[in-house]
Amino acid sequence: MASVNRSSSQKSLEIKTKSIEATLVPLVTQISTLVNFKERPRTSLTANEKTLQAINRVGEAVHLAVERFVSVGESIANENPEIKSDLIDACREARSAGESIKRITCVEYDTFGKPICVTDRQSMIHAARSLLSAVTRVLLLADMVVVKQIIAIKKKVMSTLNRLETVTSFSEFIKLFAIYGSQMVELAHLTGDRQNDLKDERRRSQLSASRTILEKSTMLILTSSKAYLRHIECHHSRQCRDLVYDQIRRALEMAGLIVYDSGSTTQTNNPTQTLMLTKDEINFVKSLRQFEYAVEMLNVSVTSSTKEQLQQLCSKTIDNSQDFTDSIYISIEQREKLLEFHKNLQEQLGEIIKITTNTNDTGFSLKNDVLPLSIQTIQQLARDFRKHLEQMTIYRASEFFRTHDENVLLNEIKTYLLTGRLDLLQEAIDNFREQADIAIELSKLLKHISACDQLQVSSEYHDLVFQNLSNMIIASAQSVAAHSTSRVPKENLDVLCRFWEQQINDFSILVKEIEDVIEGRGEKNVYLSLPRPGKHGTTSKAGFKPTKLDSDEQAKIAKAGLEMKLVTSEMDAEAEKWDQPQSEIAKRAKNMSSMAFSMYLFTRGEGTLRTTQDLFTQAYYFVEEGARLSAIVHEFANQIPNKNARQDILTQLERIPLMCHQLKLKLKTPVSGKNSTFSKVDTVICETRDLMNAVARLCTNVFVCQSKYNIVDYRTTSSNHNYVRPPIPSVKWSRTTTMERDDRMESKPERAMRSSSLQRPSNYLPDYDCI
Repeated sequence: MASVNRSSSQKSLEIKTKSIEATLVPLVTQISTLVNFKERPRTSLTANEKTLQAINRVGEAVHLAVERFVSVGESIANENPEIKSDLIDACREARSAGESIKRITCVEYDTFGKPICVTDRQSMIHAARSLLSAVTRVLLLADMVVVKQIIAIKKKVMSTLNRLETVTSFSEFIKLFAIYGSQMVELAHLTGDRQNDLKDERRRSQLSASRTILEKSTMLILTSSKAYLRHIECHHSRQCRDLVYDQIRRALEMAGLIVYDSGSTTQTNNPTQTLMLTKDEINFVKSLRQFEYAVEMLNVSVTSSTKEQLQQLCSKTIDNSQDFTDSIYISIEQREKLLEFHKNLQEQLGEIIKITTNTNDTGFSLKNDVLPLSIQTIQQLARDFRKHLEQMTIYRASEFFRTHDENVLLNEIKTYLLTGRLDLLQEAIDNFREQADIAIELSKLLKHISACDQLQVSSEYHDLVFQNLSNMIIASAQSVAAHSTSRVPKENLDVLCRFWEQQINDFSILVKEIEDVIEGRGEKNVYLSLPRPGKHGTTSKAGFKPTKLDSDEQAKIAKAGLEMKLVTSEMDAEAEKWDQPQSEIAKRAKNMSSMAFSMYLFTRGEGTLRTTQDLFTQAYYFVEEGARLSAIVHEFANQIPNKNARQDILTQLERIPLMCHQLKLKLKTPVSGKNSTFSKVDTVICETRDLMNAVARLCTNVFVCQSKYNIVDYRTTSSNHNYVRPPIPSVKWSRTTTMERDDRMESKPERAMRSSSLQRPSNYLPDYDCI
């Protein structure tokens, strides 16, 4: 029950902004110092008085910092009644946790006048968890003040926009437009700051697209409203103006939803709002990637829900390719080729489902021989499917730019309007509409082959703008035709034509960027992170040497590292309770705890893991050890006499191989660029933390069953020599005997790399050339 509450609490305290993350860094650093000190309990004979006094000063500093922090939080609560109750409660929890830290770190003296530690490490871990949780909650609630400020100015802009739409005189319009302009400037500043503060790439890209629409539409409001007010009886002028206003309203609503969603303590309960935020979030490439992951997981485990899950993911992938098969701008041969891919994918999946379903009847030999080959076949088919769609889309885009010249079409429309050739005007408008339809269709196809959120959102943005802008141009052209002697409608058409030309130019850049990513030239992409040569695996030369993370990057992952450290401390405490110190389960658990601890030290810039490659290598062997632990616990579970207790252990155990395999897939994911490499490091740390949490809960239940049913583990160290390790060429990573390793482990206060026998040099690791 406690684990459930803890997981739900972690979900509700999700940090979505960089500023909150940065604010927590100093506190995390100080708490890490205290937790590291309490890692090995000291007695009055070994404790150093100066060290204890230093720890006491750190505890005092934390307490004073929390007091100042809480005072600011309480003042914010008093100024904002809508969040006062929750914020006051969070401040009270933070103050209580800060006082606990102060009490735990105080120095006391024994009867001989020597300093002693008054508490154990479990008390420190509990207090650290409470303080982190409370401070994070205070920051998230205070962040809602910024969210409400942006929402308030958004409502003002919407109100002014509604008033602009109802004016009937140009002088009144100018007065309101000045107010609208000042409000938009304020909104632009606030949303710009929020955009830079968001951690989620997709949300940041969506907010950027909404702000771009609002910025470009400001001029269109002026020209379209001016044309409408000059010819208020003209249906086409009104239609053009209404299209501008509708576009602005949609952009404002989207910006408001993104900002509101970024307030991490809020939940978007409105289904319509949720749909707007998540619409088209999963494109073809992402759904195909999910399908490939699910197929890859068959190598690890096959459950009762495997068949249904695979069929759903396959259907989702095929559905996301319907925009290609439904397009009227692809040839019959291409459509038939796509349908053939659909058929082959479903048939191959049917073969895999048949193999997994009949495994119990045909024996494990069939599964071991046939299933891997079937998995390789369907994976190759999926890769060919994706490559075919990418090539087809890029070819269609190049044909579009080769055969369509936007300047020619727009100049034709203007020429026929000036000369009064209305018979030819309709033909020119039809040609322009066809060009716009092809651009819209291409935007939808590009969205499906975009491998990153920035490019996908940009494709969606072009799709929306092409639809609205083309309708505005057609309506404006018809307005000019109805009032050929009026200058104002012509000015409005000129502005719209310039915007169209800019949009086509931006669209060509987007196509080039997507093509670069497909062909592996993503580091030149303006939408992606610009890498620094020689940093984090961005150099593909053979002589590349991975380097350390920057101090800023280490600070960003410090919180996740500390959480992992607290879990390893709990794991060590549980392992020490075992009645059988030579138990293989306890040893494996301690090995995993030790490796997780060395990864925690990496987040602090300490320990023997110096580079990102070292971290990935350590994580790889962490996964291997998790797989071994899973096998041992499975044998242990079969000895439990109680059916319900055995089933509980097996249910928990099911998650371990899946999580291990998922982490291994993350490690094999190629990256290029500083930001993408750091994102991979952050993901690996978080995945390791979650896996360590699951292992800790599993081992706790195993310990309970071992004590309750008096189960004896007959496994010994000599019986576990099935795993043969190849020779190690590197001196740095050389093996040591068990006795030497244990002696070294006890002699180092850091406990770093206690499981160095489980490591190999980074150049030994297979399939890691792309990192």
